Amino acid sequence: MSSHCMFDEALPRAVKLLTERFPQTDVADVRFIRDMNGRLFVVLPDAVEQSALEAARPLLADALGVYSPGAEGGLARYCDTLAGQALLDEPVLIQYVMDRPARVIERRVVGQDWAKEPELLQQPAHPPRVAFFSLKGGVGRSTALFFWGRRLAASGKTVLLLDLDLEAPGLGAQLLPDEDRPDYGVLDWLVEDLLDNPVAEAMLDRMRAKSPLSPSPGLWVVPATGRVTNEYPGGFVAKLARAYLESTEQDGGASLAGRVRRLVELLEGRLSPDATLIDSRAGLHESSAGAILHLDADVLLFATDQPAVWEGYRFLLSQLAQMAHFSPAHMDDDWRLRLKMVHARAAQTQAASDRFLSNAYQVWLDALYDEALPEESSERTATSELFTFAQNEEAAPHYPLTILSDPRFEGFNPLEDLNEEAEAAVNATFGTLVASLDQRIFGENDAV
Repeated sequence: MSSHCMFDEALPRAVKLLTERFPQTDVADVRFIRDMNGRLFVVLPDAVEQSALEAARPLLADALGVYSPGAEGGLARYCDTLAGQALLDEPVLIQYVMDRPARVIERRVVGQDWAKEPELLQQPAHPPRVAFFSLKGGVGRSTALFFWGRRLAASGKTVLLLDLDLEAPGLGAQLLPDEDRPDYGVLDWLVEDLLDNPVAEAMLDRMRAKSPLSPSPGLWVVPATGRVTNEYPGGFVAKLARAYLESTEQDGGASLAGRVRRLVELLEGRLSPDATLIDSRAGLHESSAGAILHLDADVLLFATDQPAVWEGYRFLLSQLAQMAHFSPAHMDDDWRLRLKMVHARAAQTQAASDRFLSNAYQVWLDALYDEALPEESSERTATSELFTFAQNEEAAPHYPLTILSDPRFEGFNPLEDLNEEAEAAVNATFGTLVASLDQRIFGENDAV
């Protein structure tokens, strides 16, 4: 076997060698540990004989090439490692290689939140949370979040809008005039929380402001950046570099997702909102993992019907498929049911709707669904142990909610463009989405 090995070849080569050299060892009992540079350590059960282990080490090193940590250290038994049997309790991603479930422990500088078990509370002690995610900007994600939040506030609800798009912040500038901007935002809090600075607690009451764009008093905005950062813009990039870090053990030892979740809980504790709407960072970034996996939120996946978009969602869903084993006993509690596609900038033709639905279904079927459910079966419980849906099943994650295309909302700035004409256009463009979300989140046919 050639010593020239690339990243995607390393795990299959390791699994192949193990099945040849240790045929009595179940791959499910092995842990493949990938370090921050991508090198692969393989840990076998203690029952493996030392002589067989030593004979296989140089072979594995040759197979993995640069992705081997070395002939002496790349292959070991649990009893030979510092962690020992505790490795079996670590969260793993499951990748199927040669039809065998390879359990991979990821050691990353960043990106750990993409490998951790999704948090899903069985009895949520928080208000409904909805995260708005897209792979790219310009799909109307933030605009939809604002209009739905505004409608909910008009119905008498208290709504918290949270901007987690730290690299391209928008909610503050779009929904709050400069004179109404709070002193601090999410970015400021994350930087202070990283060092467990006592001032982070006091900042919480200076991070939110009511949007004057709502005719009702209940629409609160927590921007990505506040007045202080805007007055000292030279520090923005320096803060950004630190906001994404995990805190040290000395300062609490929390991941980015854990720190964001705590911030959301603290803000909800002060405001007691009826709903928390979260504007996620676009793309498959470290901060996106928090919004998608670790806030116990419904997640709206905005997409336009383009090959590049479907390719990106295939990457996302394939990552999530490696976490399918984190599902609860009852499928109705499965965290994957919290995901829902949104057809953004949709043309008003049946052909366009049918094409989007077909493309969405194919991506989900290839990446995350267990198998196709016959079209004549409309019951998800027809194969109750499988995460499986029919293409036309409206409750399925792939079956989209819809936002119609409307040029009036291209480059829309609520502070400048919200007028009577825009109000009339809102119902035509976002009405279907709003009604669907009211029903999905609150069980209401009309929130207003």
